[in-house]
Amino acid sequence: MKLNSDGAEIPATPVSVYEAIFRRRHVKEFTADEVSRETLERLFSAAVWAPNHRLTEPTRFFAVQKDSPVRTKIAEVAWQSAYDGVTNPNPEQKQRSADDLRDRVLTAPAMVYVYSVKGLVQEITLENYASSCIAVHNMALAAVAEGLSLGWSTGRLTKLPDLANILGANEDWMMVGVVFIGKAAEDPATQRTPHSELVTWHE
Repeated sequence: MKLNSDGAEIPATPVSVYEAIFRRRHVKEFTADEVSRETLERLFSAAVWAPNHRLTEPTRFFAVQKDSPVRTKIAEVAWQSAYDGVTNPNPEQKQRSADDLRDRVLTAPAMVYVYSVKGLVQEITLENYASSCIAVHNMALAAVAEGLSLGWSTGRLTKLPDLANILGANEDWMMVGVVFIGKAAEDPATQRTPHSELVTWHE
């Protein structure tokens, strides 16, 4: 069954699109407050309306529930991968780095892996990946409307051994990233170059 935008259930929120854009931040530290499944469902519903040129609908989401066996397994693999990957021979440093990565996995209020399905040709594969990235951005903006924040990583946790198999993903899919969602422990400050310095007007 396909969804029609005219019949979409739009959550009531006082947050405007512009406010969500300007307030969105990449967050690494979250409070212990849980994120309900119902809230995540609303974020996913916003994600699937990302622009998608050929309507290939390439984005796949893997919501890894807190305390689930899969979350525990990812934490174990992350710990070992981090421990083995630390070049510092000091065992205390290796232990600390491994513990930090494991704890990030275990304590995240919500954790979602995002993949993009490849196309039949490279052009479609790139279009699909772009659409999946916009899907994550839709989630980030919707999170602001929910009073939440989102962190998007393409680092070590996306490169774990046997990750696709652990999640049930296709090995051929492109990794878009792992997304952490929750209430920000603090709002990080950021800056941007004024648009006037980046826009060329042809009149």
